Order: sequence, then C-alpha cells, then structure tokens
Amino acid sequence: MTKQHRDQPGRAPRDVRRKLLTICLWAVFASGLAIEAFAPRLKIENNAFIMPPAAMQQGAQIRPDVLVDHERRMQWAAGALTVGGAIALAIWYRRTLAGALVFWRSSDPQDR
Repeated sequence: MTKQHRDQPGRAPRDVRRKLLTICLWAVFASGLAIEAFAPRLKIENNAFIMPPAAMQQGAQIRPDVLVDHERRMQWAAGALTVGGAIALAIWYRRTLAGALVFWRSSDPQDR
C-alpha cells in the first residue's frame, strides 16, 4: 500500500506542503507562548510602576507612556498569535478532535 502511495505523481509535494503548513501553525502558536513567557514585564507595586534597572542606568529620559504602550503591544501580539494559532490548529486537526470527542462521549459512564 505504501509503494502505491509513493508511485502516485504529485503526491509527495502535497505531503511536503501539508507538513510545512503544520509546522508553521505550531510555530505561530509557540511564538505567541514564547512572547508571553519571555517578554519583559512592568512591575506594579503600590499602584505605581517600578522602572526597570536598565532604563535607570542609561541616563536617558524615562517615558512611562512609551513603556506601557510597548507592554500593551507585546501582550496584544502574544494574545493574537496564541489564540490565532490555537484556532488554526483546532481547524487543522478538526477530524482528530471530533473523533476524540465522539469517543469520549461514547465512553462516558453517565450516559448508560
């Protein structure tokens, strides 16, 4: 059966494209999680921002509005990539997820 699969013309490029798309979807999802995990955070104590030590050492003028705007953009990007990647993966694996849901419902002891 696998020999016939390999002999079909045009089949290999489609498989490569599908694998590449799958990798890209996982990369989008993982990049959203990575941004959320590794992005610098503004600390808030007593209703005031704690300025990062790196900003204090540079000696430049500190603009809290720019820092807050940067933090919001990072959180928005992380959320959009994570949610978008999760939705795309759910659509991509919809048959597997639907099959798992049907199996889970059929094995539920409360329905019996």
